[in-house]
Amino acid sequence: MYSNIDLSDFFKNLAFKYFETYSLQRGTAYEKIFKDKEIRFNHLLKKSTKEILTIVDSKELDFLDSQLNRVQFLINKNKEKHYSAERIKKSNSTAEIIELHKILSIKTQKTPSWMCTPIYRDAIVFYNDKSEVVDILNICFSCEFMQNLNQEFIDADESVYESLKILLMKFGHKINSDK
Repeated sequence: MYSNIDLSDFFKNLAFKYFETYSLQRGTAYEKIFKDKEIRFNHLLKKSTKEILTIVDSKELDFLDSQLNRVQFLINKNKEKHYSAERIKKSNSTAEIIELHKILSIKTQKTPSWMCTPIYRDAIVFYNDKSEVVDILNICFSCEFMQNLNQEFIDADESVYESLKILLMKFGHKINSDK
């Protein structure tokens, strides 16, 4: 059994030069693409009950299933960015790094305990001085969940989510309009 990583421990061991923030899985364009994928998925699923699918259709059904029915992250296991990802902010500002540091260093006292599946609509990507990804925080503000690049769960204090939400909204994230 794996235990979750505390955010303050995660951040304490994170050496980075700059960060970027991303928004994903939100907006009308995303909703339309998602709906189109849902229609195609349901068509193939129904078809699969009546006949054996071609290899191409079977692969497409599996692919659509992975995009519609599984948790989505900013970067998938093939190291590809989510098709809906939009970079909102790139920062190497000392003041912004310090502000982020204050938030991510908060020791977890009270962990939220929602029972929903996270929908990661916001992410912070940390880079080293060679512009290589060091780690990622995928963030769901609705469920108050975080997972890193390795998809390990990160425990954070309830107060962290509100502080992060304020900071990301200051950067331009449309968190209060998740749909």
